Amino acid sequence: MQYSAAIRSIFGTKPGAAPLFSFWSHFPDADLDAEALAEATVAFQRRFDLDFVKTAPNGMYAVEDLGVRVDFSEVPRGGVATVVETPYDAPEAWARLPEPDLTRGALARELHALRLMRAAMPGVPIVFTVFSPMTIAAKLSRGRIHAQIAARVSIDAVHIALDRIARSVSALSQAALAAGADGVFFAHQDTGRHLLSYDDFCEFVAPYDIEALIGAQQGRFNILHVHGEQIRFRAIQDYPVHALNWHNWETRPSTAAGMLTSGKCIVGGVDRWSITQNDVPAVQRQILETIRAVRGHGDLIIAPSCAIRAGFSEQTMHAVRDFVRGLGETGTAQNEAAA
Repeated sequence: MQYSAAIRSIFGTKPGAAPLFSFWSHFPDADLDAEALAEATVAFQRRFDLDFVKTAPNGMYAVEDLGVRVDFSEVPRGGVATVVETPYDAPEAWARLPEPDLTRGALARELHALRLMRAAMPGVPIVFTVFSPMTIAAKLSRGRIHAQIAARVSIDAVHIALDRIARSVSALSQAALAAGADGVFFAHQDTGRHLLSYDDFCEFVAPYDIEALIGAQQGRFNILHVHGEQIRFRAIQDYPVHALNWHNWETRPSTAAGMLTSGKCIVGGVDRWSITQNDVPAVQRQILETIRAVRGHGDLIIAPSCAIRAGFSEQTMHAVRDFVRGLGETGTAQNEAAA
């Protein structure tokens, strides 16, 4: 693919080279310890030779120190961590949300892991995972905040909490860049049209997202990950990030449409479920279709639509990586002719 000068300056690509490629997973046996997480991440990168690394914290790291009790017992069995006790079931409790401390607990752990990763991988672009303010609030309240907003319960307290969380995410992002990250992976699980009305999204979600992203503005490559279905793509496509990643084989828009309307680099093109089903031919078709659809319109980094769950087939991922690596200008033409 022919990449823009901006992308080449970050990833070192050259005209006519194969498309950029990355994917990410979780390390459930290592993500509660900084050294173990860094070691697992470095080994992952050495095994798959990716064009950038996304940090892989546990999904509850942003709320671990905020007065909730998290149950991690199902994670080793392929499940997810869950909040089992929280003071934020009651709407008025939002006003008592503590200020996070970057020097202690889970946030300090993730920054320490990042520093170790950077020391071990000095030439590899790294994006540091942070969550949107509403996503953090939803984790804290076990999803109740959406109903609280719809019912207009303790709205002033909700705004106070979201503002506090946004400032915390901004500060964490800034600290991550200082620790060696090239940008942030801004993970958003709360843009679905079924979660909040458009007016409520405009009042309680988008403004705090922008506040949170202020801390990442010195990043060279910031990615917005939009998780789920029925996403409000038009509402988020102008966010101050360099790239977008969403479930583009499960929900609209298509990769090409998202590139055309946003003008941003697209990180995607691969259906995550095809990978977990080990359907390599399907993944190859998706990659070729995506390259054909966006050619000449902008920058594309081939990647899955979301994290690939731990326990995936390494053979499948090596096959996908090798296929992408073979797609220089000649390789692309040959594969398209065979498709």
